[in-house]
Amino acid sequence: MSVARGPGRAVVGTDGPPGQVALVTGAGAGIGRACVERLAASGTRVALLDRNPDRLAEVAAAVRGTSGDVELSVADATDEQAVAGVVGAAVERWGRVDVLVTCAGGFRGVGPVTEVGLDEWNAQLEANLTSTFLACRAVVPVMRRRRYGRIVTVASMAARTALGQAPHAYAAAKAAVVGLTRQLALEVAGDGVTVNAVAPGVVRSPRVAGLGPERLRALAEETPMRRTGTPEEVAAAVCFLAGPDASFITGATLDVNGGRFMG
Repeated sequence: MSVARGPGRAVVGTDGPPGQVALVTGAGAGIGRACVERLAASGTRVALLDRNPDRLAEVAAAVRGTSGDVELSVADATDEQAVAGVVGAAVERWGRVDVLVTCAGGFRGVGPVTEVGLDEWNAQLEANLTSTFLACRAVVPVMRRRRYGRIVTVASMAARTALGQAPHAYAAAKAAVVGLTRQLALEVAGDGVTVNAVAPGVVRSPRVAGLGPERLRALAEETPMRRTGTPEEVAAAVCFLAGPDASFITGATLDVNGGRFMG
């Protein structure tokens, strides 16, 4: 794990009180990057975790030019010691972690269940579910000590309804993220900590863009709003759940999918 640091100018926004400390996993692109940018614009100090050093450097450069203090950690979100180290570094630097957003994850390949190898199954569960568990487990003691915290997990519409374009392991892992979110919300509700999930639909992230323009057009047509979403729209939902206006919401899953699934 390598760490780089750099201060910037804080700009006060509306999603949360300035001076908060947030950890965002999968911070290098897509929804994770959008969450970092929105949180930092509100004056939040942000610890960024991602495996890709080039993407992290790009995000940090953008954030430092407009907003708050950031700390970069090039690490694997499925590495138990690395995740604990990132949380420890944030606490050492800023004294606390107020917000956790778990964006690390992903998918690859869609096919029949008979063609899913055990290694692939385990890899997708680790990337999407274990990464969420490790980050939550690492921040809960820190939040409990201050009797305050906001945890927002990133699930998927695939956790809410069957989707032809979702791999089996990815759908299973994201459904488990929703279950983990509810269970943890119950456990820490008396500690001043809320735990909620967002379940994005088709969002124009770099990963989804790889599906190709024809497939993206078809997915947009399947959505009642007749378009795909943006990472920034998901980040707005995340930051609402991470902010003071969501203080009496916990154990919920907020669907951000243009109406394609209405639960």
